[in-house]
Amino acid sequence: MKRLLVFSVLFFLLINISFSQNLKRKAYLGINVSSLTDEQKQKYDIEFGVYVDELIDEELSKIHKFEQGDIILTINNNRIDSIHYLYSEVLKYRQDDECVSEVIRNGKKKTLKGKFPPKPYETSEKFDVIYDEIAFMDGYLRVIVDKPSSDKPMPAILFIPGYTCGSYDNINPLHPYIRLIKSLAERGYVVMRVEKPGDGDCYNLPACEDIDFHTEVQVFAEALKKLQSFDFVDNENIFIWGHSMGGIIAPIIASENQVKGIIVYGTGIKPWREYIVEMCRVQYPIMGMDWVETENRMLCIYNTIHALFIEKKSPAEIANDSVMADILYNDFGFDGKDRLFTRNYKYLVQIDDYNLTECWSKVEAYVLTMWGTVDLEAFSRVEHQTIVDVVNFYHPDKAEFYEVVNTSHAFFKANSYKEAIDNYNWNYMTENFNPIIIEKTDEWIKDKMKK
Repeated sequence: MKRLLVFSVLFFLLINISFSQNLKRKAYLGINVSSLTDEQKQKYDIEFGVYVDELIDEELSKIHKFEQGDIILTINNNRIDSIHYLYSEVLKYRQDDECVSEVIRNGKKKTLKGKFPPKPYETSEKFDVIYDEIAFMDGYLRVIVDKPSSDKPMPAILFIPGYTCGSYDNINPLHPYIRLIKSLAERGYVVMRVEKPGDGDCYNLPACEDIDFHTEVQVFAEALKKLQSFDFVDNENIFIWGHSMGGIIAPIIASENQVKGIIVYGTGIKPWREYIVEMCRVQYPIMGMDWVETENRMLCIYNTIHALFIEKKSPAEIANDSVMADILYNDFGFDGKDRLFTRNYKYLVQIDDYNLTECWSKVEAYVLTMWGTVDLEAFSRVEHQTIVDVVNFYHPDKAEFYEVVNTSHAFFKANSYKEAIDNYNWNYMTENFNPIIIEKTDEWIKDKMKK
């Protein structure tokens, strides 16, 4: 893109973006790097570092002082062993923090003294992108709102993402979440997302991987209040869109707060202890484990789940049993401390503190459950239909089920579980994104707004 166009677009958009007062932007380098070759290591007699392939933004390079062709050895006295180490190091800082680096430039070691520039904000030529914040615990959560231009209050969607941690602020526009969010904004909806504690610009909060489930529920309860506070939001037409774990959090929030509707995709209703057992039984053979081996392993799974969820033992305590330790480390991703499946084990156990059937029974909003027929993570059509049955039992004609044929948990099209597994890569997923999820959402919301 020509620089003139970049400047004109930024000028147009920046006058439409609100910036919060307490959150400083996370640091950003604006460079593309690659691992060192053996030849480079030998030439410069070094064992570590990364090579600067190109400057994404030359203006940013004037701030942190890197140039194309540099080999970055250290940042603030921390050794950069790999590309991963570089990005991990940068995540520690915010805009305007000091960036003192040791590099090899033109064959000579050189110390650079600069500052970290801010990560660029999201922009759009089709709608406003608002950056805001929520005071939470002893810090702040980052809020991002995609707002169509209108003088009247607009229908709004609170998007609740799935289980994993990680920032969704200014990431690849082909990411399925971003496609969903931006496409709905283009259709006239205010769409709000909030970063989980520790992710993105969030400040003075624990890492997302270390928070418990009650805390995460409270994050999105506060986010709903924030969405309701905007004067450009039609509070009579607020919807929650929950994916995966977001589909579990949605009814918990909506059972205590009035919203017009809930859309969930790839989620569940049964207790989490039951889900994990069933997940193992379903996924192991699909992933290639022998059927008999799977069944033999299930007894160990039962015992481990019972110790964790019923006896309330910590993973460290459970790992004293060598058989269950094998399950924890090889099946549940135990890190040797407090994390299972990348999250604090209390997060998993606390999901069972909620009777999800009771939560759904208290939801008075309209409900749409969507299920992809090749969803390996949320594999149960029955659970999605059960949500509908529960809601309609207590609130007749309020819920409906929609089957998304040949679609995976990550919204991409595949003809079978095997095809989905074999093609679980970025290129295939982005090239085969199923837009029917967006179209159905839009169609359903517009219908419910008439009622």
